[in-house]
Amino acid sequence: MNFDPESYSITIRKEEIDDVILYVGRVTEFPNISVYEEDFETARKLIIDAIQTLKKMADETHTDFPRPYLESQVNFVNVHHRLYKADSSLKCNFE
Repeated sequence: MNFDPESYSITIRKEEIDDVILYVGRVTEFPNISVYEEDFETARKLIIDAIQTLKKMADETHTDFPRPYLESQVNFVNVHHRLYKADSSLKCNFE
């Protein structure tokens, strides 16, 4: 599989930090990575750059690099249960 930083579980969301609204980028596979920027595109660019930099460092040191989480590794059971309890008319199928 070719390395693709966009295959990782990236989230970018607006958060209020010290009375300032920032776009915060995080990567599920790398909990120690986060970026704080004033706009979405910059946050996205920098979080991808961080993944690429970590990969380059791993290659240079011959260190194993974590693979992206697979969709099948995500556990939806609790989400389904909460939705069902919240409104029994909701029907969710996470198969």
